This record gives sequence, C-alpha cells and structure tokens, in this order.
Amino acid sequence: MATIKDVAKRAGVSPSTASRAMHDSPLISEETKDKVRQAMKELDYSPNFAAQNLANQTSNTIGVILPAREEAVGDNPFFIQIIQGLASICNAHDQLVSVASGQTTEELIKNIETMIKRGNITRFVFVYSQANDPVLEFIKQHSKIHYVVIGSPYTDKETTCYVDNDNFKAGYDATKFLLAKGATRIVYAHTDLSEKVQNARYKGYLAALSEVNITESPLCLSTECDDEIKNAKALGQMLSKTGGKVGVVACDDILAIEIQHLCDICEIEQSELALLGFNNSLLAKTARPALTSVEIFPRFLGSEAAALAISTKGNDKLKLETDHIVVPHKIVERASTKI
Repeated sequence: MATIKDVAKRAGVSPSTASRAMHDSPLISEETKDKVRQAMKELDYSPNFAAQNLANQTSNTIGVILPAREEAVGDNPFFIQIIQGLASICNAHDQLVSVASGQTTEELIKNIETMIKRGNITRFVFVYSQANDPVLEFIKQHSKIHYVVIGSPYTDKETTCYVDNDNFKAGYDATKFLLAKGATRIVYAHTDLSEKVQNARYKGYLAALSEVNITESPLCLSTECDDEIKNAKALGQMLSKTGGKVGVVACDDILAIEIQHLCDICEIEQSELALLGFNNSLLAKTARPALTSVEIFPRFLGSEAAALAISTKGNDKLKLETDHIVVPHKIVERASTKI
C-alpha cells in the first residue's frame, strides 16, 4: 500500500510539501499541487489508519487546547475552522484529535491532566497565545510533552514551535485600508489585549496611524451577555467624539457583528462608518451589511500546526524544515466599508 512518502517521491517533493499540497495549502503552488494529485492517483494513495496503531503501540492522538472561557468557544467559527484543518492533516497521517476545553483555567488544566495520564497524550496544539498563561506553564512542567502554539508565543519564541499570521502586518494593512477609504478617525475595538493576536493587530493599527499623525482610539468591549447596554454606551461615546468619516477595526468578525448590533441600539447609521473584522467567517458574509474582513486562513493555521505536532514524534514522517510557519492574509472587501 502506498504511503505519503511514496507519493512525495513520485511527485518529486518532500513529504511535508506533499501533505500540504493534499490539503490545498496556500503556501504551495498550483503546479506542485497538480503533481501531488497526479502521484496520488497513480499510486491509488489512501491513508491506513489502523496499521500505524498496531505497529507503534503508542498514542496516536494530538490534544487540541481551546482557551478557558465562560462563553462557548466552540461557537466561534475561527476555532471550528482551525480544528477542521487540524483534523484534515491528522486523518491523513493516521492521528486522532482530542479537544480540551473548560470554562475556567482550573477546569481546563484538569481536563488536560486527564488526557496526559489516561490517554497517554504527549503532543498538544494550543489554538491561542496568551500572556502569563497558567495552562502553558502546566504543560511546560512535563518534560515529555511536546506542544505547538497557534499564534506568536509571548516567551521562548525561538525554541517554541508555532504557526501564525503576521498579525502586526494584518492590523497595519486593515488600518491602511480604512484610511484609503477616506476614514479620518479609526477606532480599534477589542476584548482583551493580553491575547497575543489582539495585541499584535493593535500594534499594527498604531503603526499605521503614526504614519498619518492620527490619534489612536482604542475601545474595549465586554464579551458578557449582560453588558450590552454598557457596550452600547461606550460605543456611542466613542463615535460621538468627532465628526468626519469613522473607521472601526474590530479584532474579529464576532466583535464586528456585535458592533453592528450596538449601532442599531444606539441608532447610529452604519453607513456613517467603515467597519472591518478578521477571520472572513461565514458570519461576515451573512452580516447586514456584509462585513469586510481580513482572511487569515484558519484551516491552514490548523493544518500547519498539526504538521508541526506530528513532526515532533520519533519517526517524523513529515521531516519539516522549520518549526516556525507564517500563513499569509488578505482583505476581502464587502459592503461594510463603503462610506
């Protein structure tokens, strides 16, 4: 039976390139993808899930760690797409995926500890990066545990395996986009600047504003359901400070759509502001008005993280040449930025 190594050899590429090509990674050229698909067809390639379990007699499971939050993070399309990307690579390499979640840090750590002790799981993927994270510190206490971070690590960056977008550049590009649309004042809406992604995009936003001598306007909104009136008041006060065209860079699509809702509460005409989010989720496409959003390819963040996690195993099937991967981004324009 053909293996991924056989496919890679037939296509004249490395196993890691073959794996990425199989899952339509934007990092791989169409020409290379065609070569890999042709090799798969010629070799009648399909993964053999059971064979590896019998041969290795070791855990073939990768743990996926979601952030500890009271709200259901599983409802966030960003995390769902990341897990889909992880699963696609894991399935191709005979690996299982087990998800660890919790409403509190203590609950999350307890669940991870169970996965380590009872499931013999030694490889984990963090789908977030956060400052002073007790969950990460817990993982670091286990010398036999390997982990990959989606996002830029706050500490030990040079020695940590991670997959990320250039979120500084994404925040910068988003802000420059709104400036080009004619916005004379731009708000950065966020929920928690201790989260690495939100903070990096904020710094990119600041850099773009500094080039045109525009004062920053950060706006922190609560994610608690009962804080809707508080959020509406904060947004109303922020947008009433000055005239002219206002742009809003929201840290993700969910917050951007919440801002659309808050505008309705405050009776603010959405045509008066240019609103942009991140993730280019289905929510962005169905919002009214449809939301301009920065596509950050979460499925590929997940698939690349899975490839790194698999490569930490002793028999290293992927033989990756790097442990730091940057996935590109692009702005998808829709009606919400037409001011």
